[in-house]
Amino acid sequence: MVIKSKHLHPDTLVFDLEDSVAGHRKSAARRIVFQALQDAPERSPELCVRINPPSEDQSLAASDLDVIMQSGRLQAILIPKVESAEDVVFVVNKISESKPAYVPPLAVIVSVESAHSLCNLPEIIAASQKHIETHLSDGIVKIAAVLFASEDYCATTGVKRTLSRKGLWYPRAAMVTTAKGMGLEAIDMVCIDYKKQEYLLEECEEGAEFGFDGKQAIHPAQIATINAVFSPTKQGQGNPFGIHRGCGTPKQGRYNSHA
Repeated sequence: MVIKSKHLHPDTLVFDLEDSVAGHRKSAARRIVFQALQDAPERSPELCVRINPPSEDQSLAASDLDVIMQSGRLQAILIPKVESAEDVVFVVNKISESKPAYVPPLAVIVSVESAHSLCNLPEIIAASQKHIETHLSDGIVKIAAVLFASEDYCATTGVKRTLSRKGLWYPRAAMVTTAKGMGLEAIDMVCIDYKKQEYLLEECEEGAEFGFDGKQAIHPAQIATINAVFSPTKQGQGNPFGIHRGCGTPKQGRYNSHA
């Protein structure tokens, strides 16, 4: 899958160190992801890594950052299962300690995966931004976007994921409102039925109506449809964003997650 990722064209490609990597393979996965970052073509998409969640295990997250921050090619970090500002502050402090070579600032993407996270999102973002402004004056990191992880949200809240998506209207609208109110981009949920292009198109158009800047993808076949909806000519904005699974947010509209 790492080899295949070189031939994909999302705006952001995310290598996953979290859910797709078994505990005993974490160390090997970090080395694989680091090498993938180093070997990425010069004209590659924005390169991002989804680390393990500090909210569950800070030592795992720290080990991820210790390795991937050695790459000057890394451009963004996705923090999963963010439950408090402390989760974000932990990551940005580690980034600052590492003094990343990448310029401009390393982008941080906050993943909303529970009702608690959604309800506290304004405070989480505000406190995190204040910490960056107050304690990190070197300008090496910024909070860039929030992302809606719908499957985890449904699992933690009991919301049923149906074809109508009605149960997810409120959290999606609330997340977009918070993101835009705080000057951040908003990345919509994964469409899990990647084989039905008509359904994907419908879900993309709905996300665009909500105000999302882009959308996650779990299969290369989704990229063209997501781009067609979230392209600058359609939206005035956009974001193809991609999680690359199995190795262990943005310009046009795709957030690509490859399993």
